[in-house]
Amino acid sequence: MKQHQITSDETGIVHCRFDTAIEVLLAALLLFMPLTFGVVHAWSEEIVIMFTGAIVICFLLKLLCRRDQNLLWTWSYVPILLLLSLAALQLVPLPARLAGIVSPNTVALKTDLLSDLPNAGQALKSMTFSFYSNATKHDLRLILAAFAVFAVVLNVYRRPRQVKRLLMTIALIGGTVAVIALAHNLFGNGKLYWLIASDNTKGYSGPFVNHSHYGQFMNLSMGAALGLLLVKLREAFAQGRTTPLTVFEYLFSDSAKTLWLLVAIISLGAATVLISLTRGGVVSMLIAAFLTTLLIASRRSLRSHSWIMVLMALIAFTFILYIGFEAIVDRLATLRDLRQAGAGRLQMLKDVTVAWSKFPLLGTGLGTYSVIYPMFDSSTITNLATHAENEYAQAATETGLIGVSLLIVLAAIIWFHFFRNIRRAGHPIHSAAYGLGFGVLAILIHSFGDFGQHLPANLFLSAISCALLIGLSNYPKNVLHAAHSPRPKPYRPLLLSLLSIVVVPVWLWALVTADNARRAEAHWKEALSLEETLAQNNWNGTRAECAQLISHTQKALNHQPDNVTYCYGLSVYRWRSLGQVIDPYTGDIVIPDESMPVVYDIVDQLHKARLICPTFGPTYSIVGQIERFVLNDDSGAERIREGFRLAPCDPVACFVAGYLAVTEGRDEDCIGKFERAIELDGSLFRPVVNIYVNHLSRPHLAISTAGDDIGRLSHVAGVLEDMQYDDLAGQVREKVRDLLEEKCSQRDASASALASLGNIYRKQQDSEAAIECYRRALVLNHSQIHWRLELARLLVKAERIPEAMREARICLQLRPQHKAAETLVADLSVHPAVFGE
Repeated sequence: MKQHQITSDETGIVHCRFDTAIEVLLAALLLFMPLTFGVVHAWSEEIVIMFTGAIVICFLLKLLCRRDQNLLWTWSYVPILLLLSLAALQLVPLPARLAGIVSPNTVALKTDLLSDLPNAGQALKSMTFSFYSNATKHDLRLILAAFAVFAVVLNVYRRPRQVKRLLMTIALIGGTVAVIALAHNLFGNGKLYWLIASDNTKGYSGPFVNHSHYGQFMNLSMGAALGLLLVKLREAFAQGRTTPLTVFEYLFSDSAKTLWLLVAIISLGAATVLISLTRGGVVSMLIAAFLTTLLIASRRSLRSHSWIMVLMALIAFTFILYIGFEAIVDRLATLRDLRQAGAGRLQMLKDVTVAWSKFPLLGTGLGTYSVIYPMFDSSTITNLATHAENEYAQAATETGLIGVSLLIVLAAIIWFHFFRNIRRAGHPIHSAAYGLGFGVLAILIHSFGDFGQHLPANLFLSAISCALLIGLSNYPKNVLHAAHSPRPKPYRPLLLSLLSIVVVPVWLWALVTADNARRAEAHWKEALSLEETLAQNNWNGTRAECAQLISHTQKALNHQPDNVTYCYGLSVYRWRSLGQVIDPYTGDIVIPDESMPVVYDIVDQLHKARLICPTFGPTYSIVGQIERFVLNDDSGAERIREGFRLAPCDPVACFVAGYLAVTEGRDEDCIGKFERAIELDGSLFRPVVNIYVNHLSRPHLAISTAGDDIGRLSHVAGVLEDMQYDDLAGQVREKVRDLLEEKCSQRDASASALASLGNIYRKQQDSEAAIECYRRALVLNHSQIHWRLELARLLVKAERIPEAMREARICLQLRPQHKAAETLVADLSVHPAVFGE
């Protein structure tokens, strides 16, 4: 096997080419993940799976080619493997009777939701514990990849040189990400990489969309840098006593360049965590830093190096003073009002507790939080919570008591090895445990208020930190064991065969499913882009556009048949493309007879979507709407109510449930649902106003729903005038005028507000006031032809002809051959006042 050997260091372990390949691949993976927004898209997840598979294959080849290499045993394998087995069990269809013994509420809820299906008896004969298998497979895929990296790092990175190289790699990548975050803060335009728009960031968190996720990543990276820094200090002062003079000489020597680099990385990382304005990241960093400093100061071997923590804090503070101290103070000041800051999350935690109590043993399935939580959501927050703002609560909901217990056992094992490192401290490399412990402690604290570990960039760093803590605690025992080239274990061939038989198919499954997800997501993005275009045109698109929309969605569904979003989306798009007509007298949807077979097929597909994910509420709302209002099937009403119960944060579910209440004569019941629908989707305001005014004849509801929104009030006034509510329309117009007058009295009044107020004055025949408003508006927006033309006409009425002529000519200068302006200039040209001038 000499062809695989390269070198052997002081430990006596032979370093082979497979080790080099693994180190290069792992470094590339660690660099790729944060630069691709932390891995939030299917294409980047597939690349992560590919990298992980390549790393595992190199490791297996190393074991096959190097018979002196044995797997390092650790008890941490047990809870991890059991957790993976639990997730796999959640995907296995079991007889309903057996599943009911283990999780009776799972069977009861699925039976209640699906018992009305035509093939309910067959469909409910067996079922999984997971309420949405596609989401469970997705999360299982990523956890498998993280475990693979954990196992490889634990078994490959046994030598101090390897560990230091890995720590330096993590530190340099963290420093690079921190520089990007700093550049975004100083020179950013609010977009990721100055190119990619995002609604969830102002560019303060570098390439990460969520600043809390950035905080977790940076704390883990700083932990690696701190660990290597402490190792360097131990190595530098291992032979002599530490005095101020020796420290001063060392800091300004050539050998301290690496130390200064690490200090800069940690200081910059800490500063950018503060700049990112993540309260959870800052609090967890400060608590972890305080406890780590106390621990370092309490150890005799490191007590003299505790000054380094003060130095890094001072440098970080200098960065903060330069970049923006006031914004950070303002953000952290919100921590004083913990009740207001955490009210929503506290209510979410209470609701999650209720959800967990329904499925206490095995949970609802890994990754199913977003389709389970809405039915237990009792908060007034309208946004859909895709994750719990608490990793532990979400783990309890999705994996039950068994899953949480396994995680607690795993954490206990990790911290056992951490303190084992602290107690030993016989070799400088053991000092790395302080930094690694800092990172792990910070993310454990932060996870009480964030879901950052669902991001592969953070999950993999956590797995590597834990693997290094375990590996270091066994040093030098594991190194000596490997260096002496013990005889291969008698069970080694069997173990390797089993590993190959299990690992290769699992990796192939993960790669194929990740590739399908990538292809499906690409088509889905095309469909969403087309949907946005059609929605802007009120769905009055061409047949070709509708066909293209349906085609992309169908292709996405073909790649992922178990994706409920794609299945639901395809049915909705087919429904939208039917060319529906609204009866002007009844308000009912009218479908041509030749399209009815398509309607029945859409209903059938929606019922199949219910089997994919029984708790996905929008499916019930749409199928119920079609059945109740098109097919005149009374059972659709119950499905509409079920859809609202399952998805109270879906605007369509809220609107359809409100409309159902109107048709059933429950007028008061519809108000709350309509208000929630409008809050979720502002485009539903006009349909709701139409129902209030035209169907319920309660115009005051329309007025109160508009609130103080000037645009909405103007629309309501127009609807009231059309329905001959002239007195109310006049009152609304007066309210609009009052609001605009208050708004325009301020120095920062917008041009559009001034023009709107001028238009109101014009209609009220108050020409002087209208002229003043239009003049102020044109000062702010000189190029508005329509406003300037109105101003000219008002000046004519006020018999200020020369001024009117001047404004009309400016219109022609801005837009030559403008017909209205040409006509006005021609009319004014023969006016005596012009000749007099």
